[in-house]
Amino acid sequence: MKKFKGIFPALVTPFDEKGNIAPESVEKLVEHCLEKGVRGFYVGGSTGESYLLSAKERRYMLELVIKTVRGRADVIANIGVFSTDQGIELAKHAESLGVSAVSSVPPFYFPFTMEEYIRYYNDLADAVNVPVIIYNIPAMSGITFNTEDIERFFSNDKIIGMKHTSYDLFQLERILKKYPEKSIFCGHDELFLSASVIGVQAGIGSTFNIMPDKFVKMQKLISENRWEDARKIQDDVNEVIEALTKVGVFKGVKAALKLQGIDCGECRRPFASLDKEQIKYLQDILEKNNCL
Repeated sequence: MKKFKGIFPALVTPFDEKGNIAPESVEKLVEHCLEKGVRGFYVGGSTGESYLLSAKERRYMLELVIKTVRGRADVIANIGVFSTDQGIELAKHAESLGVSAVSSVPPFYFPFTMEEYIRYYNDLADAVNVPVIIYNIPAMSGITFNTEDIERFFSNDKIIGMKHTSYDLFQLERILKKYPEKSIFCGHDELFLSASVIGVQAGIGSTFNIMPDKFVKMQKLISENRWEDARKIQDDVNEVIEALTKVGVFKGVKAALKLQGIDCGECRRPFASLDKEQIKYLQDILEKNNCL
């Protein structure tokens, strides 16, 4: 069983001035992150505005990333949708491109039972020959997986891990202890150091797009038991994250990328554009924390 480690940016989806996916910006962003030492990419997640993209666009974005990466890093495709059949269709497309794994948020909006969620992930795992990673994100999905639920997911050997975007570090520690062979990703960038203390060795994050070097360095320092130096980087990171939460994380990440010279356009409507004051505020915080 492959175990994923390292820093995985949850890629934004770059758009041009007409609102179409911008291939040159995709390539520029991916290459930039690879140069900074990331180990892989998470494509088609919340940061990528997946639910504002058509199925065709989601496939195209993944194709662009795979083409650019050329086997130099792992690529995990988030194929989460409301329908099992549509999810399987996206998963099979991802498999055909040679992704390292597929991942999925649980289908939401409709009040599915836990038995139905478990069947969803098992159906997905049975439909493809690449590993499956579940996505625990209760704040966005409205669905909470307790430890017993996760144990049932992990009873399927093809479900090899979880992205844990939850502030429940107690649950995270218990899962890490019980399933040392599974790939467990920290999904909250602001908790990366805290999650590392209890044994997490991988992260998937929105702010990895704009601060990949900081997280790569933090993880290196952790491996050297230089915890105080790592804490200082987490402090800097969290000041940037605090600013992003004030202006809107997804909008803020794209604005920060533009300030860094990688124009990925703006988020799709109904997201609104940042105003000049918000951009200036964000720019000041980025400059203060050596992100520009």
